Amino acid sequence: MPKKVYFDTVSFREIGKALENAALPDDLRENLVVSPLSAFEILSQLTITKADEVLRQIQATHNWINPKRAALLPWPDDVLANVGFGKPMKDDDFTPRMEKAFNVCLNATSAGCLQEEAGKLKDMMDAMKLRTAQDFGRLLDAARKESPKGDWFSEPWFQAIAKRAKADPKSKSAGELATTFSAYHEFERVKLETALQYKDYNVEKHQNDVLDAEQLIYLGSPELCFLTCDKGFARVNKSVQARQMLIVSPQDISDLKKIEGILRRLTGTTADPAVEAGPGSA
Repeated sequence: MPKKVYFDTVSFREIGKALENAALPDDLRENLVVSPLSAFEILSQLTITKADEVLRQIQATHNWINPKRAALLPWPDDVLANVGFGKPMKDDDFTPRMEKAFNVCLNATSAGCLQEEAGKLKDMMDAMKLRTAQDFGRLLDAARKESPKGDWFSEPWFQAIAKRAKADPKSKSAGELATTFSAYHEFERVKLETALQYKDYNVEKHQNDVLDAEQLIYLGSPELCFLTCDKGFARVNKSVQARQMLIVSPQDISDLKKIEGILRRLTGTTADPAVEAGPGSA
């Protein structure tokens, strides 16, 4: 079975830039999915001064996915509940609302008419980042007070996930969850270890780490791969899920041929020789 690939915000925008006037083959599009975290962030960026540039990159999605049935990944909390604790996936209106937002963007002629709604999304995103950063701040304070030794991190990390997933913490062990979400666990543990080295570490100045960590939750599903331009993800190097990640530079995904080559390697698919040869080939 081919792997599915999802993107962080920067790689999403870089691919949108490269594929503004070029399209991926249909068979490859079937294996590309959208992270709601990246979708939320890129939609919220319609508030910036280069909003029309962002809009063009969003509109380029019709060249690399089928927007009429774009595979949008669930929200991270739902993945924690479903993959981590076996709870059924919630049936809500999140996916239709996000797909509607994308379709509105695809048909917009300028970013100006979208900026009010984009501002609301930005406020929601900023509130989520702040809330999660403050949660990390409390964990950091507790770690400093207790001067933890050994694997102190896994248990409070596990309890926080069980709370987010609204799951019975007795139904799984911290070790089981750390294995299921090993990349996420390692990223968060290293982040805490790094923060402990700095007496004046300001959690609010590192709010973007929130989105970075949340993207790794999806790697709990072995059929998913993550393409990113953020070298900060290199801190994940012990987890077996590191092999499901690929860190690239913007130059690596700067044109159709480069993008297709990388995505075919990640998905494990090969191009149809007849299609690759083009019409009229012998």
